[in-house]
Amino acid sequence: MIRVALISKHYQQIQALVAQLFVDLDIEYTLSNYRHQNVQDIYFVEIEKAQDLVILKRLKRMDNTLVYIIGPKDFDIVSTCLTMTTHLYLLADDLPLQISKYQELIQKQISKNFRYYINQRYGMISKIRLSHIYYIESLRHQVIIHSLNGEVSERKTLAQMLQEIDSRDFIQIHKSYIVNRKYIEMIKSHEIILKNKTVLPVGRSYKNALVKNKQG
Repeated sequence: MIRVALISKHYQQIQALVAQLFVDLDIEYTLSNYRHQNVQDIYFVEIEKAQDLVILKRLKRMDNTLVYIIGPKDFDIVSTCLTMTTHLYLLADDLPLQISKYQELIQKQISKNFRYYINQRYGMISKIRLSHIYYIESLRHQVIIHSLNGEVSERKTLAQMLQEIDSRDFIQIHKSYIVNRKYIEMIKSHEIILKNKTVLPVGRSYKNALVKNKQG
């Protein structure tokens, strides 16, 4: 489920267009008016004048958060938005046509940023967002996926997991561990520390690849 927030003085009019976009893309979503305490997956932000740009600085984001601007045909505002980690600028005066024009691009961005791993166990199927996975551990003929939502296990090897995930964000650091490099806070001689303070060992044969991958 993709969490979408709309920040606009014309919420009702724009809400219908955004909702229709996700219906057309066949993506499960929730759409709400933005609350500062919540982190969202996608933001649609209406900018009417330069002073409104302060809104972008206050947004709570994760690494994969997408920010779409709805604004005037103003070169200075467009230029500033492009320097503030935004992903698309839609002209407010022609918003329905703009959304239609960039629908394919939006779909590609969402597919890239919000990929899932499908977990199957005991006949039950669950979806785990790749960006929510801290690390994957191999333990007695199974793997344990450690994520923001807890732990799940599956009878697979780490090699199979790497192949199925197929993402540059994941790298093997030990014969028993794969980590999401976006959660690496510090690399030491024989271990790494994740942003959630988990400490994992680093195998000697994996150290060089780990350092290069983190730098990349």
